[in-house]
Amino acid sequence: MTSSRYEIVAQVAKSEMAKPHIYGKADCFFLPLANVDALQNSKLVKKYSGIYTTALGAKRAMKKRGFGSLGDVLKKHLEPIAPAMAVLGDVAIIDIGGVEHGAICLGEKFLTKTKNGPSHHSLSDVKTAFRV
Repeated sequence: MTSSRYEIVAQVAKSEMAKPHIYGKADCFFLPLANVDALQNSKLVKKYSGIYTTALGAKRAMKKRGFGSLGDVLKKHLEPIAPAMAVLGDVAIIDIGGVEHGAICLGEKFLTKTKNGPSHHSLSDVKTAFRV
């Protein structure tokens, strides 16, 4: 029996939030990557895992690979959409105090992972969104 989109997204969110925040392995960037992997059977987590160990290192690693932002990475792999068009399981880049965070759409809210745990945000915080 195949799982529904809801079940897959819920499992990814639960699994990723249960992991301690570790840059380059279990941070806000890997939450949407894990979600894409689960829904599309891709290997994005494996591709980007371990390429940085700090927030500054993340910026350097992205720049080294030709990306100006986390959104640029997602754009390479996914179709950009208007933020208001995001549905359950789509991924987004949200702004928290001027800092980009990867997130997944849970319907009316967007979930991201911070050092302090899960953080829920509204559509107004979404900078860009991507169809999964």
